Amino acid sequence: MNNKIGSVNSFDRTHDITPEEVRQFERFKNYTDEQVAELINTIKTYTRFIYNVCSKRQKSGRKIALHIETEKLKAA
Repeated sequence: MNNKIGSVNSFDRTHDITPEEVRQFERFKNYTDEQVAELINTIKTYTRFIYNVCSKRQKSGRKIALHIETEKLKAA
């Protein structure tokens, strides 16, 4: 899933995920064009939301507690 810009999971992406990239995942390989478009739209909406929340919290000086380590311990 690598390309010259980065992989699907890369933090260095400079473009939106493409329908072809979505269909590289086994779970989505049989999605219709409409389903892929809706999935991409959902991903974009979610990431915009998270970005906005994090940006507002950062500007206000509040810390965002993700409790990642706690969740890992619970899973183990």
